[in-house]
This record gives sequence, structure tokens and C-alpha cells, in this order.
Amino acid sequence: MSRAAIVAKARDTQTLYAESMKPGRVSRTALNVAASMVTLGAKPGWRERLPAGLPELSEALLLASGAFPFSERALRLSQRPWAVRLASLGERFQPGAFEGLGRRKIFMDEQVQAAIAAGASQVLVLGAGFDTLCLRLAPEYPDVSFLEVDHPDTARAKQRAVNQLGCPDNMVMLSANLARRRLSKVLTECGAWETEAMSVFVAEGLLYYLPPEAVRQLFSEIRSSTGTGSRVAFSHLFDLFRYRLARAALYLEGEPWLSASEPEELESYLGPGWEILTTAPERGRRELEGLAVAGSGPAATMV
Repeated sequence: MSRAAIVAKARDTQTLYAESMKPGRVSRTALNVAASMVTLGAKPGWRERLPAGLPELSEALLLASGAFPFSERALRLSQRPWAVRLASLGERFQPGAFEGLGRRKIFMDEQVQAAIAAGASQVLVLGAGFDTLCLRLAPEYPDVSFLEVDHPDTARAKQRAVNQLGCPDNMVMLSANLARRRLSKVLTECGAWETEAMSVFVAEGLLYYLPPEAVRQLFSEIRSSTGTGSRVAFSHLFDLFRYRLARAALYLEGEPWLSASEPEELESYLGPGWEILTTAPERGRRELEGLAVAGSGPAATMV
């Protein structure tokens, strides 16, 4: 699809937001990211770098979900040296699609734990997919509430897997299509969320599947649902029109990229009431996405 066609289509926010997930099936992106963590954990030096237990728990979730084609044999093959080399080679064509995902997971873990250390009592992972952050950190922080929310089709598959593995007492999984329901309403109705509490949100690999208007609306909803000092750790695409092969593949999967932002434009991208606290990495020629933390008030200052 040409640049002009994408820009023209982006004018219809509701259509694009609804198209960001094909109905009736689990997100292929969510499954593939989890599978990449299994493979990355087999790359020398990476298992020690990744958050403890991430590769193993990713594998367990994929197996318990029963999602095709992630059988025990397929996941064993994905950890062979040749599979690791193939994944590393693929990152040359799409930077950030393998080791970059690992760096993103490390960043999100560090930022959530930093926010908890600063006083956050709630964690919410948006578009959680098969992410393991809540499953891993909830037992470590029993006084903190951990929540996930995702599209119903993906959330149901994840819930089946978590039911088999065991869900921590302080973890809640929510199922909601945020294209049709306001986040603030979902949180109010769930009964496990305190609107005035200092919180930390994670929007990993999510924002670029939303049009710009929906990104600003989401951050407005977050701000109205949290106490002063709350933070959002997120990833963002640098360039919407780069890496045409990856963009075309995602479009055909029904999960197209819809928005992007340079680091210096992030506050405008998120909308009023947000301050960028930190960004990483520096914008480089081969960087696909950036990582950042935004704060909603004075108490959000990084420690």
C-alpha cells in the first residue's frame, strides 16, 4: 500500500482501529513474539540477560494455549542452533524483530519495577498477548495488583493457558475490545482497579497498531483512570513507512502499522497531560522502534 493510500485510510479512525485485529482468532503477532522469546532464550548469553523465567514461561504458555503451530516438537526445533541463526539473520532485514524484542522485554521489566519502587500499587499491561510480565512479577510483589487487558479472542486463549499453569492471587485478566469500549469503563467495571492509585501501565508493541487519534484517546483514558504520578512504559515506531516488507506482511495478517512518532514529538503523539521521562535507544539508522516512559504528574519523576 502506498504512502498516500495509508494516509487517506488513516482519516477513518474507527475503521482502522477496528481493523487492527481480525475477529475470531488469536493475534499472530502475540504468538510470534512469545515464540521469539523461546528462541532468543536459546541464543548464547541471552538467557542470562532476559528477565528470569521469561523464555521458559513463554514456552509453557504457548504449549498450554494449544495454538497452531506451537507444538512441543516445533518449540524444541525453534531452540536449535540453526533456528537461532536463522532468527538472527532475519533481524538484518527487520531490525528489532529478534534481539530487539528481548531488549524491549528487559526495558519494560525494569520500568515496572522502578515504578513499584517509587510507590505504584497497580500494574496494567495493555494488549498483553502472551506476555509473561504479570505472571512473573505478581508473586514477587504480593501487595501490588497486576492486571492484563486484551482483545477477547487473544485473551481467551491466554486465559486457558494461565488456568493450566496457575494464576497468582493478585493477578486479574480482562477481556475487552478497546476499539468499542472505553478503557476507563472497563477498569471501573472490573472491580479490581483503584482509580486514584498511583499506577504503571505497559503498552509494549501496541501503539503503532492504533491510529494517532486512538493513541491520544488511550492516553487520555489512562490519565482519567489513575492517580497523580502514574507512568506508562511503551514502545513506539520511529517511521511508519520504512521496512515495507514487514509492513506488508502485517497488513495482510490484519494487524497493520498505523502510527509512529520521532522521540522529540512523543508528547504531542500522546496528547496533553503527559511528560516524557526517559527514552531509549537513540534514534539510529537501523532502529525500528523506540522505548519510552511517560509520567502524568510530579510524583512520576524517575528515581
